[in-house]
Amino acid sequence: MNRLLVLLLLSFTFFAAACSNGDDTPERLSATASDADTDADAADSEAAATDSGVDELNVAYFEEWPTPNQFGQADGSLAEAAGVSTINWKPYGSGGEMTDAMIAGEVDISYGQGLTPFANAVNDGADLRMIGVAVAYAEADNCIVQNSLGVTRANAAEVLAGKTVMTSFGNVSHYKMLELMRFLGVDIDGLDIVEAESGANTAAAFKAGEIDVGCAFGASIEDKVANDGAPILTGAEMETEVGVFTYDIVSIPTSFGREHPEAVTNFLAATEEFNLAWAADPASRNPTIATAASMDDVGNFLGGELWFSFPSIEEQLSKEWMGGTVADAMKSQLETFVELG
Repeated sequence: MNRLLVLLLLSFTFFAAACSNGDDTPERLSATASDADTDADAADSEAAATDSGVDELNVAYFEEWPTPNQFGQADGSLAEAAGVSTINWKPYGSGGEMTDAMIAGEVDISYGQGLTPFANAVNDGADLRMIGVAVAYAEADNCIVQNSLGVTRANAAEVLAGKTVMTSFGNVSHYKMLELMRFLGVDIDGLDIVEAESGANTAAAFKAGEIDVGCAFGASIEDKVANDGAPILTGAEMETEVGVFTYDIVSIPTSFGREHPEAVTNFLAATEEFNLAWAADPASRNPTIATAASMDDVGNFLGGELWFSFPSIEEQLSKEWMGGTVADAMKSQLETFVELG
């Protein structure tokens, strides 16, 4: 575990976070795992901040994953707020694909990468940095079971024995599934665990009756529930009883952060502006956001039960988030994967 811990600590440097400081000048803040890293990165940021040299940003995102800054994706106003001429929004199907795109130089900022694929990539040697928390979503990532099985907490270990479970591998859905089954006393080695290509693939297999449990994020949860499925535990129960918190992060290639700290800061500051504008009037913005996210409507993500929440920059820099808890969560997730082989 020594290599895992060292790489996580080295990766856990936050290049830029922004807030308004009264004279409308972005204020750069940084948090890190060590004082030495803080001093070095702060110096690098100050040296590069005078000229970002960025005309365009390439931003990775998930379709059918609506976030307030997509209001500015639709009409280009987020690019203007971030101080660039263009933002090229690039959809990806998984956090792993985002990692590959960042390593290949195709993506400057991943808005909404899962914490687990980020941690796995860094532990594998990817030179990436976390710079923020995009969205918390306890209810928007879950395991849905066929109602016909009659699963309860009391009988889960018996009823789910040997059953077929579909999930993506190496992401938050996978991690939540493993912790859920351990919490319920289900023999994980006895499960038939099938790798999912996507949430849509999971929903289709669930509807066809090919799987007993489908674990995924996004609109596929609603699809599975609509096809006679139900969550085994709610997202809130996973947080309070199992201790698993679910959120996506904002990540970048380390080199991009070092070379263009001002561009990163401006993007985070602009995103916060759109988060606040949406919170003040979600009804008027949700239709535009849905279109940008390739959805008919925002569903429970930004309406109804309101599955999504967006911590402020001040909250992100607190101990509850990037000041300590996020690092602990990454370590815990990777230890679980190691422990379970």
